Amino acid sequence: MLTYAELAARIRRLAHVLRELGVGPGERVGWLGPNHPAFLEALFAAARLGAALAPVNHHLTVEGRSRVLAETEPVVLLEYAMPEATPAPSVHQRVVVDGPVAHPPGRVLDYETLVSGGADAPVEHLTGPDAPVLMPHTSGTTGPPKVVVLTHANVTWNAINFLTSADYRTDDVTIAIAPFFRSGGSGVNVLPILFVGGAVVIPEDGAPDEILRLMEACRVTVGFGNPDLLAAMTRAERWSSADLSAVRFIMTGGAPVPERLIRAFLDRGLTLRQGYGLSEAAPFVLLLDAATAVLKPGAAGRPPLMVDVRIVDDDGAELPRGTTGELHVRGPNVMPGYWGRPDETAQVLTGDGWLKTGDAARIDADGDVWIVDRIEARFNSGGQVIYPADVERALMSHSEVADAGVVGIPADEGDAVGVAFVVLEPGATVTADQLLLHCRDLLPAGAVPASIAFVDTLPRNAVGKLTRSELARLATARIGSGRLV
Repeated sequence: MLTYAELAARIRRLAHVLRELGVGPGERVGWLGPNHPAFLEALFAAARLGAALAPVNHHLTVEGRSRVLAETEPVVLLEYAMPEATPAPSVHQRVVVDGPVAHPPGRVLDYETLVSGGADAPVEHLTGPDAPVLMPHTSGTTGPPKVVVLTHANVTWNAINFLTSADYRTDDVTIAIAPFFRSGGSGVNVLPILFVGGAVVIPEDGAPDEILRLMEACRVTVGFGNPDLLAAMTRAERWSSADLSAVRFIMTGGAPVPERLIRAFLDRGLTLRQGYGLSEAAPFVLLLDAATAVLKPGAAGRPPLMVDVRIVDDDGAELPRGTTGELHVRGPNVMPGYWGRPDETAQVLTGDGWLKTGDAARIDADGDVWIVDRIEARFNSGGQVIYPADVERALMSHSEVADAGVVGIPADEGDAVGVAFVVLEPGATVTADQLLLHCRDLLPAGAVPASIAFVDTLPRNAVGKLTRSELARLATARIGSGRLV
């Protein structure tokens, strides 16, 4: 356990060490590995020098990790327990946070040795609010990952926005279970809690039973996790017995939240607050208040104080409430752009500061936003615009369906058919024909899938989002073989 004073001293010493290793204003420090206290130390130490921390998803392939590192070109790379060496020619120095770490030949330094030997003295550098401080990359579900530039102002306003919506308190204890390499891993509950002076628990083991043990032992009060991780917790042995009476609320987002997951937490006496964010917004955009979370399972909520949202059509005209269109976001938390990608930045940021999220959404009569799906996932079927997530929600409403993924595959000219992949609950006996009948009761005719296939798992990325490109490949192969049901 570290006090704030002890943490500050370690940050000062690490900042002096990073400066000696060549890190200066505008440079990057890389992070490669799972959650660890050194991530936060490196983030604040880099910030003291006017540099930015550039984390890499350690679940990527070796080639994928190398591509991200080649984009950010960190001067120093902090590595934690990587079994395979990651080529990174631009890295001047590698530092092992915790071993054993596979690495290319060359001098590798030990993190704790460096920190303990660093000078504990003030770091003299003045950094402006528009300087980059954190550079996560997008999930890559719709293309190659892009590096997002988040400034000191973006990160600070994100924390302030949470304080207007999430009731964080100075005596709160949170647990860091979402991956730090995503902006939500640190931006949703960790940095805002540090902002107000609370405590952060960082598990060494991410197993659901260990998380529940720590939540009980440390009297965790607030938390955040992606839906797939929270669902895994409900299946853990400790789920029914752990003392979670200290928990006020847990937030979730990053992927659609099944109603059964919300009910599982409510039945356990826990408030699960759904929200929505994206890396480009540092990430907070929407959050459902505690009372509405019970009444509107599936809604994403409303924006905080310093965020504006609107729904527009394909031509950019604002749409009335109840109409589905693209969600746009504006506020001081929105990124200035993607690193080294001016053309792609121009595609998502308008001249007057609106961020085009690429997500389809609607605003209901009460002002709560509902995220429907990705705009690019929609397809036309029988003269209707179909969003796969609507079909997935219908399938997931069946008690014997554990997970579902849908993708549109071109059929006749200008038209498409939906192909569904379903993961069943253990012991389920429902058939594909019965699920099709279930869909016909809930969906318009054009939205009912042409094919339902049963699979053991669905392709998802590290934060639980469906990889629709992989689904499309599987669906095309299925239709090509003539197996439509």
